[in-house]
Amino acid sequence: MKRKWAFFLTLITGLGLLLLSGCAADEEIIENASYIGSDACISCHQNIADHYGMTTHAKIFTGIDKYPVNWNQNVTIWASAEGEDPQSTELNLKNSLGVMLDHYVVSKIDGIPGFHRIAALEKTDTGYELQPLDIKDGNDKEWVAKSYSNCVGCHSPGLSVTGVGAKNLESGLSCETCHGPGAVHAQTKKPETIIANQNACITCHTLGEPAQAEDGDFLIADTHYGVRNWFVSDHYTSGYLACLSCHTPHSTNKQGNMLKQDSFKDNCATCHGRMKFNQDEIMWKNPTDLRGHFTRDHSFGKLLYEDLGDKPETKEIEITNPEAIKTIKNSSKGGE
Repeated sequence: MKRKWAFFLTLITGLGLLLLSGCAADEEIIENASYIGSDACISCHQNIADHYGMTTHAKIFTGIDKYPVNWNQNVTIWASAEGEDPQSTELNLKNSLGVMLDHYVVSKIDGIPGFHRIAALEKTDTGYELQPLDIKDGNDKEWVAKSYSNCVGCHSPGLSVTGVGAKNLESGLSCETCHGPGAVHAQTKKPETIIANQNACITCHTLGEPAQAEDGDFLIADTHYGVRNWFVSDHYTSGYLACLSCHTPHSTNKQGNMLKQDSFKDNCATCHGRMKFNQDEIMWKNPTDLRGHFTRDHSFGKLLYEDLGDKPETKEIEITNPEAIKTIKNSSKGGE
């Protein structure tokens, strides 16, 4: 009898500790789960899958078969590992891994670690045309590749993810590259066994924070400054709003934007009623970034473009205003 009571006491104590550990235990469960692939997720979440294909997330990295060009051709590619001299190799374009944002053709190159951008797709009136990113010594028969290794984690995370079942992932942005491995969730159906919060967004959308300039006492924001100044905004510091308060990661509105409402105005009106806002002022875009690498500013008026002290003749955003620098460095994100 004593042994039975001891067993039940141990069991109850263990369950109590598990409940007290809460999120930490769940995070460990997710981290150690295996990947099962999007088809397994869609078996329960078909309604999400029906709309996801229209999002930028779904189109961020796609297979080469989407583009009607001559992939079956050999090219001479010059590439190098970081810090090493370039070397040439023959590569057949049909072995490419995919295309990032309808533009960069990505591949692995034998003998050189990492991933590389080996060519570009340029849109024409009739479709797409394959072109080199660069050529060696003016010879259009010898193409020069550029590294993709720093891009792969967010633009095609399925290529770089490791872990049990990683081979089940699509190359681009799929269910589990944002929500974590889903084997336990698929078995238990418990919401706490999957990542479903703004941390999935922040992982990629706040990369490339402003860096200290090498030649002056100012900051430089490169083309990967994510949602820029979200962490200094009143929306963030209030503690009431997160990415998913305004955005829809699995669907688009009538304009094709990943917003809950059909326009910027309607999105703001959800909380602000009839107040009027100038989107180009409070969510400014880098005027020198012709390809649209930068997302709109998300400080919502806390840091206006004209207050940064940017040099408009350069592609990067220079932040030279001491007050703006102080605001950014003292932000919640900057202090982490």
